[in-house]
Amino acid sequence: MDERQKQVLFLQRLNEITARATKNGNQISESELSEAFADLALSEAQDKQVRDYLKSKRIGVGEALSFEEVTTNEERDYLTDYVQMLEMIEVPSGNVLDAVRLSAMAGEAEAQKKLVEYSLKKVVDIAKLYVGQGVFIEDLIGTGNEALTIAAGQLAPLEKPDEVDGYLGRRIMDAMEDLIAQNLDEKAVEKEVEERVNLVADRAKELSQILGRKVSVQEIAREYEMDIEDIQEAVRLSGNAIGDIS
Repeated sequence: MDERQKQVLFLQRLNEITARATKNGNQISESELSEAFADLALSEAQDKQVRDYLKSKRIGVGEALSFEEVTTNEERDYLTDYVQMLEMIEVPSGNVLDAVRLSAMAGEAEAQKKLVEYSLKKVVDIAKLYVGQGVFIEDLIGTGNEALTIAAGQLAPLEKPDEVDGYLGRRIMDAMEDLIAQNLDEKAVEKEVEERVNLVADRAKELSQILGRKVSVQEIAREYEMDIEDIQEAVRLSGNAIGDIS
């Protein structure tokens, strides 16, 4: 295997381990990392390069990164201000809170509104569990608050007030997990589009350099045995920005 082949394989493995970590809550084990690059015999400098890259993507190796490591200064500033605002809400306890829960379960709109206000801190605590997975904490909290508001109006099937918190927590978590999954799907589509465009752009550049002029879609298809429709789609996705195609 020559150096170019090693470099291509290195980048491929790096993309694979990044994708795996993203699906695993932005975390991979030391053994997974070692196995991914075992046949490449990475130098100490290359190993550090990989770890630094993963950290830049908010991916922990061996253990999850700390809250400070997976959030930006802007996110932490937002969270500080938001939590300070929530501190102004006085949350009752004991029988008073149970009475609110029971009233909300009975469908009383004012009680449901109060229950949402009393549960906003829970949304923040849950959002902290999901940071570093590709979604800003502000978006996690916004999605959690929306799920909380909807769930507070759907408590009728519950039998006891002590079931309320668990139910609301599950609905909030489900909403945040759906948001993260949707974000991952969108990124996967974006990556696929980028790869398709780059492939056609590389082929066009290579053939253009050989012929000394811009090339047509048909020439690329014929030279590289590619479907004309795929090339045309890549050109369209690029916004007609592949300069070597006439």
